[in-house]
Amino acid sequence: MAELVSSLQFWVGAALLMCFQIGKYGELNDQDDDLKPWYGAVPNLRVRHFLGFQKYLATLLLFLAVTFAGYVIACLVSPSIISGWLRVTAEAPTADKMKAYIDSVPYPLFIAAAFMGLTNQSIPGFSKIANLQRDVFHELVGVPRIVATTATDISVQLWAKLPTDADRLREIELWASPTWEASIRNIADLSFYDAELKRRSNSFTNLKSKSSAESMALFREMIYVMAIAAVRKDGGAALRTLASRLGVDLPPKPNPFRGLIVAGLFSIVALSVLCFAVPMLAPIVDALNGAQPLTFWPNGGEALRASSIYVVAQCFPVLLASTFLFLSLPPGAAGTEITVRSLTEKHAGKLVLIILLVLAFDYAQLISDYGIYNPALTSSPGKIFGGWLPYNIVHSIISVAICVVLLHYVARGQAKTPGVSTAYIAVMTGVAIATASFYAIIRLRFDFRVPLAFDYILIIGLLNAVAAMIALFMSQSLYYGRMARQVEQIPRVVEPVPSPPSGAIAKPAIPTP
Repeated sequence: MAELVSSLQFWVGAALLMCFQIGKYGELNDQDDDLKPWYGAVPNLRVRHFLGFQKYLATLLLFLAVTFAGYVIACLVSPSIISGWLRVTAEAPTADKMKAYIDSVPYPLFIAAAFMGLTNQSIPGFSKIANLQRDVFHELVGVPRIVATTATDISVQLWAKLPTDADRLREIELWASPTWEASIRNIADLSFYDAELKRRSNSFTNLKSKSSAESMALFREMIYVMAIAAVRKDGGAALRTLASRLGVDLPPKPNPFRGLIVAGLFSIVALSVLCFAVPMLAPIVDALNGAQPLTFWPNGGEALRASSIYVVAQCFPVLLASTFLFLSLPPGAAGTEITVRSLTEKHAGKLVLIILLVLAFDYAQLISDYGIYNPALTSSPGKIFGGWLPYNIVHSIISVAICVVLLHYVARGQAKTPGVSTAYIAVMTGVAIATASFYAIIRLRFDFRVPLAFDYILIIGLLNAVAAMIALFMSQSLYYGRMARQVEQIPRVVEPVPSPPSGAIAKPAIPTP
């Protein structure tokens, strides 16, 4: 690690990658379903148009921090994985020569170039990780979803509230007037709004001759422009003020940005504390272990390093599996008649992919260990990989079982309300400890070939239980906003509003599901 940090190539690659990622984060995905209806309304939109400056800067820094962490891990792991692969598959002299060549190659620059898409022919699809990371972050912080859905909500309510086409056209005329611009100068980016009015100057001529479809399109487009101008001025909080100025109410919505920050902060703090807490618990575990000395629990001079390896090996597969589940499972309507069997059958494909994901992680760690420690090889590559397959499959069962509980948690609609119920905490803890203990006993009996070791079973169960709690909390924080979005996107049918008598105030139609 010290050698990597002191390398000029590492920091040059990091600087180039950060500059690339700043531009990448500002791009919008033109295939986003929330953006498609509005893509041509306002050209040259960037992420900055849909977030206030503080949230834009905060999410950009978080985006860059995640990128840098991935870059560091790739730089640390890739040489050991390559060296380990060569050591397992090639003869020792050839492996030593290739390792010396790898050490002479500026691989940090190569990794940065591959991430930026400059080495697509050698690593197909690697550059798409940047687009995937961008789209995931935009989804989590609500870009462009919050502005698009809020503008649609306002336009639907206001269109129903105005009784006749003449009233709606008068409203459009008001929005294009200097009087209205002056009234919203404290809640909207006036320069942006005025530029959009000038770009639509031809649309405001002969308004009375427009058809109902044309007037509705212009009506909704103007509200969309006002929503963007409001967010550019004061962030997402200005949308509610804009709705109030237009005479409509917005329902309370969860803040996806808060959920993202809280989930990320909780995960980082929990894993960091866990790395230090495990060695500190050694005296207590030693006392519980009785006469048998500590064999597997991190202890001594290398305790912190061993603890970090344990945390990576046991916690990361669970977190990777739950993250994959979060990305691949848009929350649907919650139901009450949900069984574990039906959920397993419905999402069997995702669960199989989770098994493969954990297997890939375990084998990457195995190969990396061969590259770091250079142990003596006692069998062929096929026997090495085949011999670890049963253990890795049992290890993946821990993540699968935890993901099944998460599926049940989301399907039952538990994520719609803040907080996690005590029942699910108990179930998640029990499932994690039971499956992890089963994996630990198998490793002890058939891999280490030793009698039951309390310290090993305890550390495997503890780490997986903590990872399960982190996954449950992250799911609650992140799914809460997505479940609310699912409810918002239920199609609404607005009944026609009869024209009221002169002087009467029209009541908006009651939307029916």
